[in-house]
Amino acid sequence: MKTFLNNNGLKLVAIAMLLGAIVSHFNALFTLPYAYYQFMNWAVAGAALMAVWRSYKISKPLPMWLFALVAVVFNPIASIYLSAFAWQIVDIIVIVLFLISFFAMKEKKS
Repeated sequence: MKTFLNNNGLKLVAIAMLLGAIVSHFNALFTLPYAYYQFMNWAVAGAALMAVWRSYKISKPLPMWLFALVAVVFNPIASIYLSAFAWQIVDIIVIVLFLISFFAMKEKKS
């Protein structure tokens, strides 16, 4: 369990932040400040870049390119502007991608 948290800690933060963003979009009474979304972009982009590096190390090109795309979409420096509904769809897709990566991207034992 300790290794799981060490390897996937930033991914868990990214998933939690994406879930928070989805909840705030659906509930008009619960709104998050703009700084939350900026921080979320940094966390998700960082987790995606870590996943790109891990995919590269274990020679899995498909996840490497998928997470590179996630890093581009959540790039905090050159932001992509989408509607709230489009961001909800993107958030859900990225959450599923991160969850799948927890189990699919395991290092080969040597």
